Amino acid sequence: YCATMDLVTKIIGLSGKDDKKDLMRYLGSQEQRLMKLKEQDLHQLLAHLSPAEHTFGYIRIMWALARESNMKDLNVFTNLASGLFTEGNPNALKDEKRRVYEIAREFAKISVMTNPKSGILPLHYAIQKICRSTPNLLTPLHTGYLLLCILSKCYDSALTHVEVTKYEIEPRSTGMKVKDYLTYHYYAGKIYCVMKKYEEALEHFQAILTAPTEAGLSAVPCISAVQVEAYKKHVLVSLIRHGKVVTLPKQVTSLPVMHKCKDVAGTAYENVRSCFTKSVEELKKKVEGDKETFVKDENWGLVKQVVSVITKQKIQKLNKTYATLSFADIVKLSNLKDEKEAESRIADMIEDGDISAVISIKDRMVTFSEPAKEDEMELAMKLKAKIQEAFLLSSKLREVDCKLQTNQVFVKKNMSLSRGKESFDQGYPGAPMTEEDQLRRVLEKSKTDQ
Repeated sequence: YCATMDLVTKIIGLSGKDDKKDLMRYLGSQEQRLMKLKEQDLHQLLAHLSPAEHTFGYIRIMWALARESNMKDLNVFTNLASGLFTEGNPNALKDEKRRVYEIAREFAKISVMTNPKSGILPLHYAIQKICRSTPNLLTPLHTGYLLLCILSKCYDSALTHVEVTKYEIEPRSTGMKVKDYLTYHYYAGKIYCVMKKYEEALEHFQAILTAPTEAGLSAVPCISAVQVEAYKKHVLVSLIRHGKVVTLPKQVTSLPVMHKCKDVAGTAYENVRSCFTKSVEELKKKVEGDKETFVKDENWGLVKQVVSVITKQKIQKLNKTYATLSFADIVKLSNLKDEKEAESRIADMIEDGDISAVISIKDRMVTFSEPAKEDEMELAMKLKAKIQEAFLLSSKLREVDCKLQTNQVFVKKNMSLSRGKESFDQGYPGAPMTEEDQLRRVLEKSKTDQ
């Protein structure tokens, strides 16, 4: 214990300086020493430091603790990590984000096993502090955060971050892996399914299915288990939202990948798709036969909604055709069991905004009406927000394109391909160019394009 007190003294002394160079240099020199310390020794070091005042030092020690292969006191670790995320200096957390992400991975992993709900708020604070100037950046923190929200059924909390579009990914600075990207979109899709925001759920499942895969152009591509699960939900949610399986954009979709997902998913989901346009009775018979598969995949709730959609569509057609109908007529025209089921269905659809109607319990009648038009001011505000988002995304794409065009690796490959094409077209080798000439040409082209 006494042998490690010099670490505490030095960290506290250097943390008080405005210039952090000496502190960072010292922490770098002590990294191997920290990695060799035992769990209890690291706990004692952290007990003498404040996550708010000595954030840099606190992060380095927590990082060493997170890499402990046989951690014994999990509760102590989660409490210490919670303090770091909640009280830590935002600038320090951002500067040391790669280490913070490793700490957060371990924190989320332990929270899943112990108390998922307790981990939500600390990770929320960590995301806010690290991504305060880059809200559209996707990080490993988001994936762990959404998983804890799902396990705790805190879906509204998840929407705080999910509703902000994530179109920035920086693997080098964030440590993002392909698995993080796929699972983030899968969790986001599941959350939107629970909230019955099916269009948004489809967008996230589509992001998974159109993600590049290893050997994606080969006859037998290598696909992720997450992609298979996303495919299953994509089929069901498409039927619920659009009454058919939505076709993905062919420009970014690999047919071998989709065929592989379909094969691995099994016949149960293909049966639902093929029977959807047939009678309700036939669809019910098919899904009951495959119920064990759907329950195992945790998709039974979505399957039941698919079955109910057929009846819902029939009632919606009645809304467009008739002004008034009795419950008896609705039962006959919609193939429902009895008037009680018809009343329940109509009431649910009115509450969900699927139809506009008034129920008369006394007369056993339903009066349909035209759906209320959306307020023009509210519609204009939504349109303005979408336009601003489109402009922001367009600006980001130009920025990424500019970086790509000035990337030396990209330039080398691009110019190599160009010279090869010129040689083929003209029948003689293209003149060699220096890297400086290549970069200058690309920059000139970039300026011309802009």
